[in-house]
Amino acid sequence: MKNFIITIAFTLANLAGTAQKTESGLTVASYNIRYNSPDDGVNVWENRKEWLSHSINFFDIDVVGAQEVTYTQLTDMQNFLPDYQSIGVGREGGKKGEYSPIFYAKDRFEVLDSSTFWLSETPQKVASKGWDAALPRIVTWTKFKDKNSGNTFYFFNTHFDHRGKEARKNSAALIAEKIKEIAGNEPVILTGDFNTAPDAEPHKILIDNQLLDTFSELPAEKKYSPGYTFNSWDVEAGGNRYRIDYVFYTGEGLSPEKYQVLDGQRGRNFISDHFPVIVKFKWENSEASNKQ
Repeated sequence: MKNFIITIAFTLANLAGTAQKTESGLTVASYNIRYNSPDDGVNVWENRKEWLSHSINFFDIDVVGAQEVTYTQLTDMQNFLPDYQSIGVGREGGKKGEYSPIFYAKDRFEVLDSSTFWLSETPQKVASKGWDAALPRIVTWTKFKDKNSGNTFYFFNTHFDHRGKEARKNSAALIAEKIKEIAGNEPVILTGDFNTAPDAEPHKILIDNQLLDTFSELPAEKKYSPGYTFNSWDVEAGGNRYRIDYVFYTGEGLSPEKYQVLDGQRGRNFISDHFPVIVKFKWENSEASNKQ
């Protein structure tokens, strides 16, 4: 009888702890998965897709902003992630071109609104290229309601151009403007491969527009990172390396607790040519958080 009571007490304590964690915690990731290139040797998509998808499940990531996702990769990930749903379109319209999709735990979140715009002088024009960009670039966004807590927040995900210096600067200004226009003062998380260093102008533009870099906002003991995110399949980690993948946030009620760069490497095998950035957030209090 005594053992039975202890077991029940332990179970109830665990359930209470889990409920509290679920209520206050929100884990997100920025994940450039590397497009499906046949030239990637041992790191072709076929060798990585299950490992990569498993990492999202294993780390209990609630919302993932992914980049370089082709339609076939999107389908593969959805097959491996039955508890998630995805939102987004290809950058050339419909199913064409790379997506910057948002994957979310479908039982936890309700989608209140969502859309995609292009990083160009004509944001609503499908497949439009901006400034000196080599390719069309997009932003996919969603307004979520967290069914556990009732809190609502916006999630934006993007991939800046890899060549256009002016495009990256103008893209930063445009996305900051659009966040204010769409989300107002509500909590926002922005993920993406920004193809820019922390000391470069696009990063400064985002910071000047009240978007906070989770890495910079947390003390050293709350961060786990090799110091860079793009690995270029380089086993030796040579050359000048720095962060180009970020998780930003703004608005009241949401604050980061922990930051991790998942350095997924097994010898010559990599989870992607970018290491994903995983950030755990907490809701500060129900009054500060927008509810609906």
